[in-house]
Amino acid sequence: MPTRLIADASLPYIKGVLESVADIIYLPSQEITRARIIAERAEGLLIRSVTRCDSALLEETPIRFIATATAGFDHIDASYCSAHGIEWHNAPGCNARGVAHWVLCALSWMAIQQGRPLKEERLGIVGVGNVGRNLLQMAEEVVGEILLCDPPRAEREGEVDFHSLDHLAEHCSLLSFHTPLTREKRYATHHLINSELLARCSPRTIVLNAARGGVADSQALLEALKMGRVGSAMIDCWEGEPHIKEELLPFVSYATPHIAGFSAEGKARGSRSVLEDTLRFFGWEGVDLSRIKVPELEHPFITIPSEHPFWLEEVFLQTSHTIRQTEVFLRKNPSDFELHRVNYPFHREPEAYIAIGGNAYQREVLQRIGFRIPT
Repeated sequence: MPTRLIADASLPYIKGVLESVADIIYLPSQEITRARIIAERAEGLLIRSVTRCDSALLEETPIRFIATATAGFDHIDASYCSAHGIEWHNAPGCNARGVAHWVLCALSWMAIQQGRPLKEERLGIVGVGNVGRNLLQMAEEVVGEILLCDPPRAEREGEVDFHSLDHLAEHCSLLSFHTPLTREKRYATHHLINSELLARCSPRTIVLNAARGGVADSQALLEALKMGRVGSAMIDCWEGEPHIKEELLPFVSYATPHIAGFSAEGKARGSRSVLEDTLRFFGWEGVDLSRIKVPELEHPFITIPSEHPFWLEEVFLQTSHTIRQTEVFLRKNPSDFELHRVNYPFHREPEAYIAIGGNAYQREVLQRIGFRIPT
């Protein structure tokens, strides 16, 4: 009997690749439920982050392999998998460029709205992994100065150009977080954005979280914003999502529902990673992956015309692979959120994106914070 797999139908390029070697069931994200996984008795899961694989599920199934087309893996109980011989893989770096572009789009919009040229700002990047390195490379010619913080990497590699997090908080007007979420005692990142850190910031500081929701203590951030201890926040990852702290929303100048990494490039890289790991684990040789072409930007971000260095539409045009998949949701004012769209050749209607995304959480958040979603 062929090996049975369950695959998220939203993963591009998957269909038509594994049918010759496996009994594969394609399901929309919202239909990959605990009950369905248990009922199908699958040995492998090919998923995205909306599918949670905890110990309660895994102990009731014959699953021995999990591949997620995402860089993050906090939806997988890695400890249980390791203890019970279940192999799992994520796709590190698959969405790194998309997230880095999100940060620069957010900062460019801020530059326009607040009249703060990015060449006069100092950016602090917390976490210099795949996303942090991409952001560093893209921002070098856009932002005035960049400081880096990554204690684990500094210890491993002996980097002398890294700074402490407190130093970044005290000296940077822009703080962008790109760390994994961990409670590991030595390098814990849970609530890395906390009241003590925010107290070191200036009233001009803008805090960006496109890492994981739990990296920020949302109550501490709310209090700092209310008191004016920091200038504003730009958030893609929300603590407790989908149940977010709604009181934060009026103080968030740029809000998206965890979509920063949703780019054509990121989805292709994630799918290819899932397929490669699956073929390797099950020993299926000879399956051709050559048709999976990873889209690349035709023009790098830093080719924004110099005469309009902070013109948002120019930024959008340079990152159309990201915008085409995600749209960009901007806050117009504290009481009136609005969906802003950009005219470019491959524009998708917002309703089509939300349907394609297949993530009820994203729709729920957009509606909750007042976005007008076309019907």
